[in-house]
Amino acid sequence: MEMKAYVWTGKDKLLYALSMFPFLILFFGTAYILATYSIYLTISSVSLYILVNFFQAGCCIGCPYRGRYCPAFCGVYLGNHLSGILYKDRQFDKRFFERNASAGEILLALWLLFPLYWLFQTGWYLVPIYLILFVLHIILFLPAQCAKCGYNTICPGGKAWQSCRQWFGLVDIHERS
Repeated sequence: MEMKAYVWTGKDKLLYALSMFPFLILFFGTAYILATYSIYLTISSVSLYILVNFFQAGCCIGCPYRGRYCPAFCGVYLGNHLSGILYKDRQFDKRFFERNASAGEILLALWLLFPLYWLFQTGWYLVPIYLILFVLHIILFLPAQCAKCGYNTICPGGKAWQSCRQWFGLVDIHERS
């Protein structure tokens, strides 16, 4: 499977960096709050996040950006690097991709839901802040990165972007060319 890679510009990378602010606040803020209850909660949350990235790595096989700049899973591209290490010589396999995508999506949902109880216990207002930060990250991330990605018709994030743009009646960058 051969995909045409978009050439990422400095502006794309700046927009990526800006979209990461809400995510990083969410990630480290949640880790801190979980640690106030138990360091094991923070370790569990970070472990879930890393596990999501291992499944992302299985989705990166066949991606034209593997081993280079790639915004991948929620903007943190650990999966891209893991893919180059774990699956260096593996070829794209649709069944393997779909299993990894499904497992990654389930674990992503678990990772997002995991801290909600403790956030609520700390202060009910933290739950909407947490959700707003995640939604803000997605709103900033998907149109700036997924719209241009050459893998966006295959990867789960790209499919989410394709659905959103159709739902909102937006024109894709590839259609303008």
